[in-house]
Amino acid sequence: MAILTIVFFIMLLLNWKTLYVADDYVYRFVYQSPSPTAFPHQQRISTWLIPYSMFNHYQLWNGRFVAHSIVQYFMQFNSKVPFDICSSLIYILLLLLMNKLSVKLSGKKHNPFILPLIFGFTWFYIPYFGQSVLWLSGSGNYLWMSVIYLGFILYNLKVRTVNFSNILGAIVLGFLAGASNENSGPAAVLIILLFMVKRLIQEHKISLVSTISVIFSGIGFITMMLSPGSQSRGNIHRTWTLIQKNFAGIYKLTFDKWVWIYLLMAVLLIVGVVLKKINIDTIWAVLFFLIGHLAAVYAMAFSPEYPERTFFGGVIFLGIALFILVYAVFSELTWTTVALSAVITVMFGISFGPAYKDINLSYHQMRTQYQIIYQAEKTKDKSARIPLMTMQKSKYNANYGVIALDTPPTALMNQWEAKFFGLNQISGYRVK
Repeated sequence: MAILTIVFFIMLLLNWKTLYVADDYVYRFVYQSPSPTAFPHQQRISTWLIPYSMFNHYQLWNGRFVAHSIVQYFMQFNSKVPFDICSSLIYILLLLLMNKLSVKLSGKKHNPFILPLIFGFTWFYIPYFGQSVLWLSGSGNYLWMSVIYLGFILYNLKVRTVNFSNILGAIVLGFLAGASNENSGPAAVLIILLFMVKRLIQEHKISLVSTISVIFSGIGFITMMLSPGSQSRGNIHRTWTLIQKNFAGIYKLTFDKWVWIYLLMAVLLIVGVVLKKINIDTIWAVLFFLIGHLAAVYAMAFSPEYPERTFFGGVIFLGIALFILVYAVFSELTWTTVALSAVITVMFGISFGPAYKDINLSYHQMRTQYQIIYQAEKTKDKSARIPLMTMQKSKYNANYGVIALDTPPTALMNQWEAKFFGLNQISGYRVK
């Protein structure tokens, strides 16, 4: 509990230091168009308007209604604090789910000193940590969706009794997992299908609960993918040459980062087999999550683009495969896990310093912008001219590589932020 409390306050600090970014300003309003000029009078989002807003979003932009409903729920508040607290708790839930699945599939007992190792893995390997964990809109799409499809996996591994509540849970969780996002949700379903096939071969049994859950995950996925917005934006001519090019691009982008994890897993597997700490069921579990990892990552080869944050789920599946082996080999070696946790803690501290410095700099620069904007709200012409942020250096910074304010008032984010704060216009200038 002490470890998770420390991690919670670390995440709460980082979330608090991260203000609204890019799409957040768009989702403050009922979704009507990606253009701020299409509808001059924007209506503030509220809970009861979210279904209508998501219908428009589904028609015009994409089918991620589960993720963006969460985003818009938190964008109705005048303060970001409710999101900061809840998202920090969701991050803790992610760590707990990774740990729970690793414990269950390794057949070992929970070791609290493996939790810092799981945290270290997520800190160092989650792609574009700032965009996928700290950015409100990005977090809704990646961090928050991960607890849904991991919950889906855990539910189907644990629940087999057929009754009304279990079937209802299978329907709801299955649908939400299928509609979570385009690559990680289906990869989670693939993992469960592999476990179902294994059970069918070994025990000649099929779980009715899992069958229902998988069917409704398919319904959720199809519902998401049939979005007219997704269809129009993703409408490209997919040739085998293009797909091969994307495969090669993804491999080049990811393999160097993950090759050491693959090698570590191979070593742990060999050690575990030699020491007779790993049985065939554990090996199958590791293999299934590795397949899910590869499916989630390389499915993006069929997409028009593959930003690194879309590999979030693939990284989480890789982490679970790794920690199944870690638990199998190290769970009973308390002093070894304590030493490894100490090493990871030191590495995290070294990494955290420059990341926090960059995040904190952006925070203070944005606070300066907000102060000028608040002053402009009181003026007659409601016009603000603000200093633009300096270039971010850390991928732990939510502003890194994301669209932001520009010099002309006609720039996209200038117009959205002007609507957000109720100004006529916002222009920017670069600090020399």
